[in-house]
Amino acid sequence: MKPDRSPEISLVIPAWNEAAYLPRLLDTVDEARHRYEGGADAVEVIVADNDSTDETSEIARARGCRVAHVAKRCIAAARNGGAALARGTLICFTDADSLIHPETFNYVTAVMRRGGFIGGGTGVEMERWSAGIAAAWCVIMLPLWSVGLDGGVWFCRRSDFERMGGFDERLLAAEDV
Repeated sequence: MKPDRSPEISLVIPAWNEAAYLPRLLDTVDEARHRYEGGADAVEVIVADNDSTDETSEIARARGCRVAHVAKRCIAAARNGGAALARGTLICFTDADSLIHPETFNYVTAVMRRGGFIGGGTGVEMERWSAGIAAAWCVIMLPLWSVGLDGGVWFCRRSDFERMGGFDERLLAAEDV
């Protein structure tokens, strides 16, 4: 039996009734994990189930994810609940209705090993669009792009995340801005 080593990266996925979208995201996560230079086992995936009424938790468990049940219906609480289970040195967050790039985890570790960074964002492809999502995307992404930043998979050191107290659970939206 090989020793249980702590993962380098913890990916937290807040999810509320995301059974329709979660499998496609997890397909892209699996590809990125298998391409990760540290090895697929160095990345743990945590789905923070925000009191779903569909099969979100069951899908996550069947795909090998750790599941954090978060009863407080607030995305900041879901992110924090998932982060509470994180064992990785680095912690990443992405939404269940997105897709990640195959080199995501290699990029995250390369940035954080360079020094001079406390975190960042990798960019993301949206799985679904609505008028509300498009409006929020424009409000958030256009200003970020104007100063050379991006969103999608947000990442930082877990120790820094814990020191700052996580996401502000008083915010119902834009908690990650």
